Amino acid sequence: MNTDAFAYIPLLCTAVVTLLLGALLIVIKIRNTAKVSYLSFLTVAILEGACLYTVLHPGFTKFLFVFLAAEVLLIPYCVILALGKAKEKEISENLSEDDSSPQTVVEEIKPEEINLIERGRTFVTMAASSFANEEGLQNLLDSITKTCMETAKADGAALLIVDTFEDMISVKSTLGDFPPPYKLSPDIPHKPLRISTNFKHAEFPLRDNIFGEVASDGTPVLTASPKDDDRIFENGPEDFLKLGSNMFIPIFLTGRQVVIGLLALSRAPGKEPFSTEEFNWVQTLIGFAGSALNTTVSFQEYSEHEKLTRESETAAKMQDLLLPKKLPPLPGLSFGSFTEHAYGVCSDAFDVIPARKDRTSVILLDITEKGTNAVMIMTMLRAMFRLVVNTKQSAATILNWANKGICMETAIDHFASVAILNFDVTKGICQFTTAGSTPVYVFHQADSSFRKISIVSEPVGVKKSTNYMDFEFTGTKGDIIITYSDGFIEALNSEGKQYTIEQLEAVVKTNKALGAKEIASKIKEDMQKFLGNEKLHDDQTLLVVKIQ
Repeated sequence: MNTDAFAYIPLLCTAVVTLLLGALLIVIKIRNTAKVSYLSFLTVAILEGACLYTVLHPGFTKFLFVFLAAEVLLIPYCVILALGKAKEKEISENLSEDDSSPQTVVEEIKPEEINLIERGRTFVTMAASSFANEEGLQNLLDSITKTCMETAKADGAALLIVDTFEDMISVKSTLGDFPPPYKLSPDIPHKPLRISTNFKHAEFPLRDNIFGEVASDGTPVLTASPKDDDRIFENGPEDFLKLGSNMFIPIFLTGRQVVIGLLALSRAPGKEPFSTEEFNWVQTLIGFAGSALNTTVSFQEYSEHEKLTRESETAAKMQDLLLPKKLPPLPGLSFGSFTEHAYGVCSDAFDVIPARKDRTSVILLDITEKGTNAVMIMTMLRAMFRLVVNTKQSAATILNWANKGICMETAIDHFASVAILNFDVTKGICQFTTAGSTPVYVFHQADSSFRKISIVSEPVGVKKSTNYMDFEFTGTKGDIIITYSDGFIEALNSEGKQYTIEQLEAVVKTNKALGAKEIASKIKEDMQKFLGNEKLHDDQTLLVVKIQ
């Protein structure tokens, strides 16, 4: 037998291995676990061709053994590509399905990005330490302004905070030279110190200026020059007023999608404008700033809520001391009342004072605000009235004195509507005066008329020079006098309609034979029926006095 005949054994092995190699390449291509070039398939085809050629031309044993060794070396690599990469892809897909999040490619973190993260972390640290420091929030705002300015290599920076209640945005922190990108008031001299001082304390509406509109829109703005945005105004021609590149970035409260403020950066004209990369860096820092401010604002909201709750509880206890607990017998008179609180501390109060044998005083107070300050005004007025009503001074004189006393308290800016009624049952005379919108109505038993006998005047606490007027009428047995706070007729039902004087008159006339206490109860029932399930928007207090 010719030794070349043994070549058919390795030839058969070569053919089998070549077919296996081709199959593995096809698997790799289908699974897309690695790039497979057409050269690989061409190599397999050549190997198969070599086998066929050897069959037709025996004698190439050495040549075939070389090819067999080459293929054996390629097999492990192909197996790794086919199985190992496929397994890696399967794990990645499983993680994506479990997390329901897009696949991310981990790239090497650049040094400047690490620096941004470290700077952003300082904001969060400062926010945590700001709780115990009265200047903590301001220090945090100044730190944000300075860090962003240094990161963007800006020449000037300003941080503004939005006041949603007032629909304004106010400057809270400034640094460097920041030429105003808004139209200056004509009365401001174009001097650097005056301009910068004015800007440090400026506030803007949320419209018609670049600060307010960016805060309202919530979209960051990058400009190379003032000509790029028609919302930017250049005041010129002085060099310190000329504008260069600017960026305006809204600050969002994390998780709330609410704009709490705005960071503005400026670069002097003639310098290279801010780059997109710098713009992105500052936006990243502002993201950290939003998280830090969110923590601070949340704590402040909680702290303020706790403070208001404690204040409300204290004020409510103080107010309870002001209301008469038990009325002594009122000769010739019967008295009735009801009070309904809208929320928090009631801003209404009343007092009934049997001052002398010939004078019983009934007083109604309606303070414009709530809380401890309102209770303080109530306490001051009540003390003044109780000291003076037992004299022979008229109702208007008493009110004039009280008004001057309140106006002298410069730290107090709360006002009050007041009604003072002095009854002389020995003569059947009712003397009264009012301040503000508190009315006085009288029902005359003789002719069943129901009319308003008071006039509108300045509230107590507005002007020291206000002079209130006395009014008098002679009452007879069965006459009914009514006064109330403005929350009584401002009550709205489900249809948005107010309780009317005509409804009040109808209840009074229907129940005129009852005592004052029962009439007040009937009016309260009628009011509740009118309101249904609607909530009150203001406190209600109504007083009823009936001449016996």
